[in-house]
Amino acid sequence: MKRKLVFALVIIFVILGILGTRIFFSAKKAFSTTKQAVGAAKLQNLDATKAYLKDARGEFSKIRTSNIVFSPLRYIPFVGWYIADFQRGINTAVYALDASITLADAMSPYADVLGLKGEGTFLGGTAQERLAKAIETLSIITPQIDQVGKDLALAKDEIDQVQTWRYPNFLPGKPAQIIKNAKDTIDQLETFVVDTKPLIEVLPEMMGQNSEKKYLILFQNDKELRPTGGFITAYAFFRLNNGVIASEGSQDIYQLDDSLLKKIPAPAPIIKYLPNVPNLNLRDSNLSPDFYVSMKQFEDIYQYTQAKKEIDGIIAVDTQFVVNMMEVLGPLDAYGSKFTTEDVDQCACPQIIYELEKYADEPVAYEKGSRKDIIGVLMAQMMDKAFNAPKSTWPNLLGTITNSLRTKHMLFYFNDKSLQEAAEKINFAGRLSQYDGDYLHINETNFAGAKSNLYVQEKVTQVINKDKSGEINKKVTVEYKYPRQGDNCNLERKGGLCLAGIYRDWIRFYVPKGSNLIKASGTEVPISKREEYDKTVFEGFFTIRPEGTAKIEIEYTVPLKLENIYKLLIQKQPGVKGHVYEIEAFGKKQKAFPLDTDKELIVNI
Repeated sequence: MKRKLVFALVIIFVILGILGTRIFFSAKKAFSTTKQAVGAAKLQNLDATKAYLKDARGEFSKIRTSNIVFSPLRYIPFVGWYIADFQRGINTAVYALDASITLADAMSPYADVLGLKGEGTFLGGTAQERLAKAIETLSIITPQIDQVGKDLALAKDEIDQVQTWRYPNFLPGKPAQIIKNAKDTIDQLETFVVDTKPLIEVLPEMMGQNSEKKYLILFQNDKELRPTGGFITAYAFFRLNNGVIASEGSQDIYQLDDSLLKKIPAPAPIIKYLPNVPNLNLRDSNLSPDFYVSMKQFEDIYQYTQAKKEIDGIIAVDTQFVVNMMEVLGPLDAYGSKFTTEDVDQCACPQIIYELEKYADEPVAYEKGSRKDIIGVLMAQMMDKAFNAPKSTWPNLLGTITNSLRTKHMLFYFNDKSLQEAAEKINFAGRLSQYDGDYLHINETNFAGAKSNLYVQEKVTQVINKDKSGEINKKVTVEYKYPRQGDNCNLERKGGLCLAGIYRDWIRFYVPKGSNLIKASGTEVPISKREEYDKTVFEGFFTIRPEGTAKIEIEYTVPLKLENIYKLLIQKQPGVKGHVYEIEAFGKKQKAFPLDTDKELIVNI
């Protein structure tokens, strides 16, 4: 009897060994095919990507079927964890591949419009005509987007059950980090797909499918930082009719301010920090860190201008957006001059930035007069080059525009409620968020007239602890370096630019409502406390001279009781390129990162 039992066990282990070996080689092939799909996607070959995705999905499905035989082993202590995790990993791969295949199928008709290699259905006509036709049919892909979201939700449910603590850091290949990266990626993709759907639904309306849309484009000079991204330098009008874009001219913002029929008294911050400016002008109207609120203020003043036109919304861009686009499109031509992204010695910055600063600030009448519509001309040039660019360039262009929205170098504001809600849901509208954990948004305003933000460097450090009452105790430090030698900023100068002048910074820290300031240092105007947008605001003012440094420190308590998890949302200020953040939370140092976009931090306590 014992011999028969031993023989049976040997047979079982041999079969399991054979199946395990088969699964190993199938997994190796499945991962290899998945890598080929990623490679084909990088080469913008949609048809090849779809083929590899389907092959990989087939291989992972075989593994899932073969792996069923190991399911009873999930009940064995310790060993069962890893059997279950392997099965969950395979299920995650299958669902994620299902989502990828559905998405690739949804993109197939738009391959040509997106600049991908594949059998698109919009091959005829100009690029604008193909784009217009594609926009008409966007509603067709909505059910497919729903299915992508469902598959990603299933993948997320599977991978979330895999616990990283089971995989110590000393293991080869660092599986814990791989699992964490997979969780983060799937979570971000699911959120993005779910949030993107409302935008896809309203995109035809936004592009003027049913009725013509007219948008005001505001150019924000991020080198003179203001709350929503930069000093408003110029404006332009663009018309969209069924996806076809046309320019309606542009001008210097001072021209629009000069046409104001009503004088509005300047608010307290301007009276206090911007000397000799008694009235609120359009160029200074973006005082709120919430883009929607600032644009409401802009529109309220805009109604009193002689040059007023009816608009459907406002799109704000900054100098970094222009540079990003030019890095894909190449040089632009306007007024007989070539604009490039190559660095020039005069400012140690891209030539296009230097030329735009000359346009904005150089006190030469003929320069301003002859180039007052340069922003609109450059924007029109950009669009013309984009629509006539080789289709292989389009994925990079779309990626650049999306990344500019994600990093807040481009912002949307719409009068239409459904369009505004869609832009807000995907975080393209520059809103201050409501959040159920800790929160931080540092907002700075350069009230100097110089373009100091070309050179001022910043690093933000946060030290987070729990006090005796269980509340959060925080210390936030902002360190500044200004390595540039100062320019001659005498207003009576003849020619030349004042780029590196005294940095005069109105700084505001937005933190959870009810937070209490313990102490603060480094500002010339003592830090004060108030409430705004359902948050507590600590604010102050300080200056830095060229070749100088500064350090602002605030310590405060946050009225949140901690249990097992600490959550923090850090919202980036529009126009800022990405300051370095270093965080120490409850004795654990987090990996430093540049704040390129809004960042959520979750720490297990």
